[in-house]
Amino acid sequence: MKNNISKALKISAIFFSLLGIVLNFIFAEADGYSHFSKRLLYFTSQSNLWIALIFTLILLQPYIKCLNNKKIKDVFYIIKYVFTVSITLTGFVFCAILAPGAENDSYNAWTPWSLIVHVVVPTLSIIDFLIDGYFISIKPRDIAFVTLPPLAYVIFSSVLFFLNVDFGRGEPFPYFFLNYSSPAGFFGRSDEMPYIIGSFYWLVALLLLILGIGAIYRILFNKTHKKGCRI
Repeated sequence: MKNNISKALKISAIFFSLLGIVLNFIFAEADGYSHFSKRLLYFTSQSNLWIALIFTLILLQPYIKCLNNKKIKDVFYIIKYVFTVSITLTGFVFCAILAPGAENDSYNAWTPWSLIVHVVVPTLSIIDFLIDGYFISIKPRDIAFVTLPPLAYVIFSSVLFFLNVDFGRGEPFPYFFLNYSSPAGFFGRSDEMPYIIGSFYWLVALLLLILGIGAIYRILFNKTHKKGCRI
């Protein structure tokens, strides 16, 4: 029964991630973006695509001979763990930081298509992560891997920032905490919201958050998958 529910959750997450991205493309200009393709520059779209990709690979693995072995499946499940943390970060940052401070006249955060990629897909992914019946032990060293997608994104967005690439809203940064030319700069502080602290402190806080989520998910997963064993 759990396996069937897990498959349904994966299929649903794939469907909603792709639906959400397509809808965000369709309504990009209405949401204030210069072009629909700019939405692919955001961690939200990328994390939705990552989780859809790994779910697709896991679902197709039994039917692809060269991928149908335990070692590869174990690797897929570690990647799934990593991307589940990334999609959780997407949902948390949106709900706790970005959406509450959004200016309704310039950016409507609570559209149905925004909620799909920021809330629906993360929720489905987290539930699937916890109930998926495949047995594998997530090791303490695996927690470090959860930092790789966000770190890669910070490098990616930073390069675009210094190249002055527009992220679709007339600004060379995707999120306020990656605005290195803000009143607080990289290491400073200011009285202007939301730039009360510099980007460095935001990135450190997010790094600790990512590691914390990774550690919690590892504990929860291993408690429900006690038969797992991976060398």
